[in-house]
Amino acid sequence: MQIGEQLQRQRKEHGMSQETLAKKLHISRQSISKWENGTSLPSFANVVAISELFEISLDELIKGDVELMDQFEHSTKINKAYIITITSIVLAIVAFVFSNNVYSISQSTLENVLFLPLMASFICLMFSIDWRALEKAINKWTMLFGIIWLTLLLWPSFYDFIGGFVAGWNAH
Repeated sequence: MQIGEQLQRQRKEHGMSQETLAKKLHISRQSISKWENGTSLPSFANVVAISELFEISLDELIKGDVELMDQFEHSTKINKAYIITITSIVLAIVAFVFSNNVYSISQSTLENVLFLPLMASFICLMFSIDWRALEKAINKWTMLFGIIWLTLLLWPSFYDFIGGFVAGWNAH
């Protein structure tokens, strides 16, 4: 069965219009129509979202759609999160080697210098994210690990910043 036929069947079984499904997936109704009539294929992220929405396995949703399976297998699109992660790790290693061997910067000096750019870039990142699209990819475990990771990342920085601020305030 083609993905479009399966999508239409699941949508109707769940009593949804194309418009309702489109709103739940944060896409246009025309996209749903194109998928159902076979004019275009959904992205992998949308297939996963559809699978979760209708509570069916990916296998059940796409099994038999050779064209879609082929599209997923031969996709050469590089994951943006992968690019961000690898590039950041490489740049951090280069910066470490450079700052440690060339300038001999202490860790506490580096932390003090980088705190404001770190916070500014974090705030800019939070405002630049398409939260509706990200919402489709986040499950409860992603939220839990994200909260733990971000808390552990920010805790020492806030501790140092606030401690320094209080110490400076008390010195005046």
